[in-house]
Amino acid sequence: MAYHELEKVELTNMCAIIDEKNQKVLVQERKKSWTGIGFPGGYVEKGEALIPSTIREIKEETGLDISNLKPCGIKDWFEPKKNRRYMVFLYSTTTFSG
Repeated sequence: MAYHELEKVELTNMCAIIDEKNQKVLVQERKKSWTGIGFPGGYVEKGEALIPSTIREIKEETGLDISNLKPCGIKDWFEPKKNRRYMVFLYSTTTFSG
């Protein structure tokens, strides 16, 4: 059996928080590792499940409590020079308070 070097993987999340009543979606202006407009989110911590990590990150970044998350996609890319795959789990919700 041939040996295959494992790649490093960074798991992250983002959530589109949709206000149906006012027909608005919450976005953030990003300025750290990349710049532009995006949905709030962050890193999945070691041993943490995906949806609880998204709920935690949204609370930390926006102060909102969210629930009823719906998976809506996964984006990933590989960085050969770093031997790293970066994965973003995408969710949406219309259930929030705060």
